[in-house]
Amino acid sequence: MMNFRYKLGFACLAVSLLIASCKKDYLDTTPTNAISEEEALGSITAINNSLNGTYRAMYMQYSNQEQDGHPAVMIDLDYMGEDVVHTTRGSSYFRDTYRWVDHRTEAGDLPYFVWRMYYKLISNANRILAAVPNVQATADQRRMVVGEALAIRAYSHFQLVQLFARPFYKGASASINPQPGVPILTEFTLTPQPRGTVDEVYAQVNKDLDSAIFSLTGAPQPVNKTHININVAKGLKARVALTMGNWTDAAKYAAEARAGLSLMNNADYLSGFNDINNVEWMWGAHQLTDQLPTYGSFFAYMSANYNSVHTRSNPKVMNYALYEAINASDIRRKLWWDGQESTAKDFPGVIDVSTGLPSTTQVRAPKMHRKFMVKDPAVSVGDIPYMRVAEMYLIEAEAKAKGGSLSAAYAALLPLASNRDPEYAALVTSTSVAAIMIQRRIELWGEGFRFLDLKRTRTALTRNAATGANSSLTNWASVAVDDSKWQWAIPRREINANPLITQN
Repeated sequence: MMNFRYKLGFACLAVSLLIASCKKDYLDTTPTNAISEEEALGSITAINNSLNGTYRAMYMQYSNQEQDGHPAVMIDLDYMGEDVVHTTRGSSYFRDTYRWVDHRTEAGDLPYFVWRMYYKLISNANRILAAVPNVQATADQRRMVVGEALAIRAYSHFQLVQLFARPFYKGASASINPQPGVPILTEFTLTPQPRGTVDEVYAQVNKDLDSAIFSLTGAPQPVNKTHININVAKGLKARVALTMGNWTDAAKYAAEARAGLSLMNNADYLSGFNDINNVEWMWGAHQLTDQLPTYGSFFAYMSANYNSVHTRSNPKVMNYALYEAINASDIRRKLWWDGQESTAKDFPGVIDVSTGLPSTTQVRAPKMHRKFMVKDPAVSVGDIPYMRVAEMYLIEAEAKAKGGSLSAAYAALLPLASNRDPEYAALVTSTSVAAIMIQRRIELWGEGFRFLDLKRTRTALTRNAATGANSSLTNWASVAVDDSKWQWAIPRREINANPLITQN
């Protein structure tokens, strides 16, 4: 996939990521730069440590503080939508992502970071899968590792093809899908690989998820929500089916993914979205203080109360029109400030740790949020949600609505909507695709979905005064559905290194 010099760096870093989260005694006695791949993958225990390291690689910092793994990508994808609004120019971090500049700059850091990270996850998964048959292990141990590694590989390819290619098309437009997608890697190789077609990438993603679900079915489930279990694998399958317009499969797998799981109560909904032990969370990152980079983290950019220049000078607010769509009786409305002085005490903003009081330099703005909050304002640490039960209700409802049954869609949405709004059933007795999408935007605000939702539904980006958008920052007030700007630029470093890769 890359030239020799680049391939060597890729291979060395891939091994280091495999052991990034091994047990401390293992790391302390054996320097990471001295561990061979045989040692890192030579037993089922070592393979599980390597798998832990691969999950850790999903939220480690790469080259700078805008590159804190997948959570940084979550920020990028919401900043590129219209529902997370920047109130001021603030700091420079993520500013050109918000302005739709960075993702189209092929020589820039953003495309390279995202390409590099997901392909490293794929490389680690492939090495793990290749090593499993060569070690002594029980059948259950093999099934767990294989299922998780296949799901990681599928998820990473899925993320890449959504970003670096045009959307998946179905029906009369399906002939478009032979367009170039991204390279498909099902084994570790240093041989340059061409871009698979969008059809081929999605076929491999589904093949891997089907195999992952088969492997994880009946196997012991991971203890920690940092790892992919059978519910998460089915949730990923539901996401892929929704993106492909396979409504029956999307509804089926979403319902199966949430089976036996619960929604959080309203008190927990206002508690800061920072605890992986929340009953509703299915998969996420468990961030420890000693793993926090010196600068940067999801909460350093997205929290309401951690005192960073990014949060203090540029509080994130909700799209004004979307806020007005939230019923007054809905608990979610309390996550955003209505702008009234009487409720300002509930939105103190960032905290000055020297005094324990709200910072006097905090920029304040109506519709500023308190969804994401750190537990300790002195440290930008918090767990990060990758998948929640609420999303599964939303997928099922959208799929059933688009599949032709609005009554079934309403029934699928009702448990979630009523949980958040006790008056929902009395106020709303039917639904529509548009109403479901409003629910989705409210519920998943700030969790990294909006850009991809706009892209997969062929919805133009619109940032105008009604959304609260700052005209000095928006750059593109609108982006049409067929605009090439929806495709991220393949990194120039990849094109230069791989003669089989061409730009979009």
